[in-house]
Amino acid sequence: MEDARHVNEAVLRERLAHAVQVALQRSARIKAARADTEVAEAELDEAKGRRWPQLEVSGASRAASFGGSARSNDKGFAAVQLNTSIYDWGQISNTISSREALLQANAHKLDGEQENIAFEVVGLLVERAKQQHIGVLSRAYADRMGELAEMLAKIVRVDPGRNSELTQAKGRLLQAQAALDNALAREKDADIALQRLLGDTVISLPPPSAWSLGFANARDLVASLERHPSIQQSRAESLSAEDYARAVRAAGRPQVNWVVGKDTGENLQGDSNPWKTSIQVTWNAFSGGSSRAAERAALSRAEAGRQRTDDILDDLRQRIRAADHDARTMAERADLYQKLTLESDRIRSDFFDQWYHLGRRTLLDVLTAETDHYGNRVSEVNNRFDSYLAIFRQYAAAGELVAFLRSGPS
Repeated sequence: MEDARHVNEAVLRERLAHAVQVALQRSARIKAARADTEVAEAELDEAKGRRWPQLEVSGASRAASFGGSARSNDKGFAAVQLNTSIYDWGQISNTISSREALLQANAHKLDGEQENIAFEVVGLLVERAKQQHIGVLSRAYADRMGELAEMLAKIVRVDPGRNSELTQAKGRLLQAQAALDNALAREKDADIALQRLLGDTVISLPPPSAWSLGFANARDLVASLERHPSIQQSRAESLSAEDYARAVRAAGRPQVNWVVGKDTGENLQGDSNPWKTSIQVTWNAFSGGSSRAAERAALSRAEAGRQRTDDILDDLRQRIRAADHDARTMAERADLYQKLTLESDRIRSDFFDQWYHLGRRTLLDVLTAETDHYGNRVSEVNNRFDSYLAIFRQYAAAGELVAFLRSGPS
């Protein structure tokens, strides 16, 4: 029995994983997140390029003179200069570290988007399956109400005094048809939302009786939260802000560079200018406090990120525990409704026999018993599927939903 449960769960996960994969390939949000990652990679390469000697080539045409009697002897020139950073107090290295952390943050953001889309797809598929099941029950309920109304219509032809019972039956029939229409409308809503995510891809899930989805291990999921994409993204952004603050601080200190250059100009004797090399020190001694302000802003951003990380971590813990409680509570409630359904099925059958054959029950008793039975069946389905969705919500809260769908619980 346990092996069959694992097989059924594996089939369900395989179908859901396929749907998620289709959605990820189509998603504009995923493409945008990948583009952001490529931007971060390019910015990292730009920062790394500063470590190398910077070659600058310049030139100017011969200058034209006007408005005076003097004639210009300027012949124009071309120049080349090689600038190599000797010591910058860690400005370049901290900038690189900041960009590397930002690249990691964007990669984790991409993982987080995948988890969000996966749960969106799974939630819609579960909702559609639930409404399909409720639709089957509602159709059976509407058919039963139609049978009772038709039976009473025949009776009223013989006994017009029972016309009030026919009115009651027609009223319950309209309620049943409204319940069916509501289930079909919700199923259609889920289909429309799924079409936006999946396009024309059709995903069929196993029948609900074969789902056999096991409960998640909440303790293990809470322990795995350090790997959650949102946590890692927030921490990477904090590290990036800290490194950027160091880079800003370093930029406000004297920078030592080695400069080598030559131009095509001539000296007074008409000889070409020689190659020149020198050690150059530059220092932005006063900037109106903008450098210190930028550093404080980066440090405050890093501290805000750390606080946000703690808040996200606490929120995710509570989500996992709440979802675990919901999954187990709703599953127990579904089992109770399943047992209650067996009793209400017997009651409605007995009430019908006692009304139709013995006259010991009123039609209202029969209609109420039918409605109670239908309500119990719908409540069982609602709680059962809500329990399944709570299990998936646990994995999503832990950032493990995609991995769970692909390979099962770790």
